[in-house]
Amino acid sequence: MKKFLLSCCLALGIGANAQITYNGDFEDAGTPGYSTTLYGQFGGGSRTAAAACNGAYGGQLAISATYAQTGYMVILNNITGQTNNGQAVTVTAGYKKAAGAVGTLSIAYMVQDPATQSWSVYPVGTAASLTSAAVTTCSTLSATIPSGALQPGQTTAIGVWFVRSSGSGNVYVDDINFQQATVTTAPSCTTLTSPANESTVSAGNSVFTWPTVATAVNYKLSIGTTPGGSDVLNTTVAGNSLNVSLPTNSTLYAKVTPTNSNGDATGCTEITFNTNSTISYCGPITASATVYPISSVTFNGTTKTSAATTGGPAYEDYTSTVFNATVGTSYPISVTGTGAAGNRFGMTVFVDWNGDGDFNDSSEQYFTTSPFVGNNIATNVLTGNILIPANATAGNKRMRIKYNFNSSATAIIPALSDPCGNMGNGQVEDYTISVTIPTTAPACATLATPANGATNVTPNPAVLTWNSVEGASGYKLYIGTTSGGTDIANGTLVSTPTYSTVLASNITYYVKIVPTNSIGDATGCTETSFTTGAAAYCTASATNTSTSFEKIANVTFADINNTSTVFTGYSDYTSITGNVTKGNAYTFTATGNVNAWTSDIVLVWIDYNKDGVFDTTTELVLTSAIGVGPWTGSITIPTGAATGTTRMRVRLSDSSTGHNALPCGTSTYGEVEDYTLNITGPTMAVSDLSKSNLSIYPNPFTDVLKISDIRGVKSISVNDMSGRQVKSLAPTAEINLSNLKEGLYIVNLQMEDGSVKSFKAIKK
Repeated sequence: MKKFLLSCCLALGIGANAQITYNGDFEDAGTPGYSTTLYGQFGGGSRTAAAACNGAYGGQLAISATYAQTGYMVILNNITGQTNNGQAVTVTAGYKKAAGAVGTLSIAYMVQDPATQSWSVYPVGTAASLTSAAVTTCSTLSATIPSGALQPGQTTAIGVWFVRSSGSGNVYVDDINFQQATVTTAPSCTTLTSPANESTVSAGNSVFTWPTVATAVNYKLSIGTTPGGSDVLNTTVAGNSLNVSLPTNSTLYAKVTPTNSNGDATGCTEITFNTNSTISYCGPITASATVYPISSVTFNGTTKTSAATTGGPAYEDYTSTVFNATVGTSYPISVTGTGAAGNRFGMTVFVDWNGDGDFNDSSEQYFTTSPFVGNNIATNVLTGNILIPANATAGNKRMRIKYNFNSSATAIIPALSDPCGNMGNGQVEDYTISVTIPTTAPACATLATPANGATNVTPNPAVLTWNSVEGASGYKLYIGTTSGGTDIANGTLVSTPTYSTVLASNITYYVKIVPTNSIGDATGCTETSFTTGAAAYCTASATNTSTSFEKIANVTFADINNTSTVFTGYSDYTSITGNVTKGNAYTFTATGNVNAWTSDIVLVWIDYNKDGVFDTTTELVLTSAIGVGPWTGSITIPTGAATGTTRMRVRLSDSSTGHNALPCGTSTYGEVEDYTLNITGPTMAVSDLSKSNLSIYPNPFTDVLKISDIRGVKSISVNDMSGRQVKSLAPTAEINLSNLKEGLYIVNLQMEDGSVKSFKAIKK
């Protein structure tokens, strides 16, 4: 049986009688002339009188290149008062056709996936081969859907299915009639045919098969290490085969028991068999269409190339090619495959880390969830990283790579997600990974980017990369604003050789990377440093640049008094600096040109923590009244603002048309202007604890920091070393800082006399 996936969203229902019988004659009331909850149609069809075999109407299928595979179905769940019992169903349907379309017409049953709402179509019986000639007299299709095919509890349907080979035109169907068998007894027994009784088979994947029983709906399969046991497997199967993962070098016992709604078969025979030390895997894997092949695979620096013959075998065994890997280490993988320009191809990777003959265990699937790995050019180079899990055992492991056409970048087809599934038009290759377990601590890593001594490094974010170290299960990062400092990162553990973090502008940072594994940390690793440059801020503008609409004419704030000379969607005035002091308030005023509208508004953001991002909550410092301006307000520079130069952004926007109230992106009308602010502020000398009655303790501290005397203290704030305020609170003798990371902080005590006493405190 061939499986087709199509989308069709339909309502569900449930009945009462334990069998299904129906005459789908298209004479039901409703729009478009029949019940759309009862009938389903896959596209290119409608009810019409020309299609009738009996009565007034039938179903028309308009066959074309667009609707090359289509059909009608009656949805069993929506037949009122009846319930599917899973037994065999006898089906007939009438058909005729207009001249034109060439193809096959079959009875079929359909099963809906509850997650995706897509339908799988399974043709049954002998298909009618239709030539281009017209069929003017109704002929009859007939078939029997076997028991177990229509599982109770699933959403299922019965209908007809046309597959076009050429031409176009109408195919007509009518009288989709079916009768489900009624069974009142439990089924008889069946016996396993594979594996054979008293045989020896490979461990790992093994296919269990048995003859079907006419009245069985499901089959209970048990496998155990003792007679009657089920410690290896205990499951219920719809169908007469199942792939099972078997342990090595074992004596096993297995029994299959047919079952239906009346009960289980009784007295069924158990078989016994042995497994050896060989591990088998699912296959063979075939392709239903032209094979687009894999041409090369590179893993951990080793490359295997292949002939990559278009239309070649769907499966290739390269298990003689061995890639070396160490537990806990992440390795790059690159797969090059032949594609078809404009069509997306993707890859997935499966590794049997525990050697049980399947790829179903945790951490054995890669790139099967979003974000998926794919591309849509003629030659696709697909890359990713494979992390060798900490629980992987030593020895040779099977790696399976699947490469196939995948029509979506947001979903993955079964050919890629199922390690055992057949391909559509791609290829599968199997390799061996030789896994070792480290016995020594790893060597040190070298920071690649930024280079040691680099300047003008983008701080938001700063992306650190270094060489992958063999045998490392992770990397501990130490980053500080002083040599040996850890105020930014103190042993932060990452699993891959890259780290992204937002840093402050124009500051020198010191970095040390220490690879680690289960044995211990690398020793003697070298510290490097780099200096950040100006933050890279997001872009913002107005799309309408005409001066016939509102633009900013002047901005006045602190030392800034700038009259615009150029009116565009965005103006960069960062060469103009306004000097401000922490704790002080300043009046902001913006005026517009003569074309300001009554619905205009001005918003202002200041990047107080100098991280290159305008926080939409804490750094939106002014939202003006709506009107033609001037737009004015007061802005107070917080005491926790970082000192030094930073960015101020001013946006004028029409609040009624194409408005954008965010610091990034575009509005339809208005203008955005950027300025520089230089924040200074009251001098905060670090106290000499030996000369002050005030003190903080313990220092270093774990969670709670105590203040010796809070008399005369007005408020307390805590800043990190970038100047960002991380805590603000009323006077208290104990400060709970359990939510802060390890590192160095400045504790500021704002006194009632206006002075500020500051202390360095280390959280460990």
